[in-house]
Amino acid sequence: MSDLSVPTVQLEAEVRFVDGTVLTGTVYIPTVSAVRAGPMLPQEWMNGPPLFFPLRLHHAPSAILVNKREVLSLCVPTAQGEDDSPWESASLVLRVVAEAGTERFEGEIVIDMPEGQRRLADYLNRPEMFLLLQSGAQQHLIQKDRISRMSEVLET
Repeated sequence: MSDLSVPTVQLEAEVRFVDGTVLTGTVYIPTVSAVRAGPMLPQEWMNGPPLFFPLRLHHAPSAILVNKREVLSLCVPTAQGEDDSPWESASLVLRVVAEAGTERFEGEIVIDMPEGQRRLADYLNRPEMFLLLQSGAQQHLIQKDRISRMSEVLET
């Protein structure tokens, strides 16, 4: 029988859980996207249908399975060359602060939606489970159900 495994890219990740636990290790993201040309993006992977994903903790002999519903945030490094790609076609880039549990995240989100639907509220009410917040060289995928407050950072 042939090997049925999916080729993946390994990414270092920090997983913050809703109960306050923080684990670091490696996640495995498929090398090919099912919805666009090129590799799968972390936000596409986290918003995909499998409810559980493997996380190999540092120095652990095997991976643990993590339930996405229990993840407050997943932080991964921005891939080289990925810095610009999500922002190129962006209709609007907003600097925001998101509060989720005891955590506070600050960074940029991209609202690439039709005219008349570019409010922060429109973006937050999209059906995806996780939103992408870019903060320097890090991408934070935050579970929207766990966000208690979000506001735009206005330039002064």
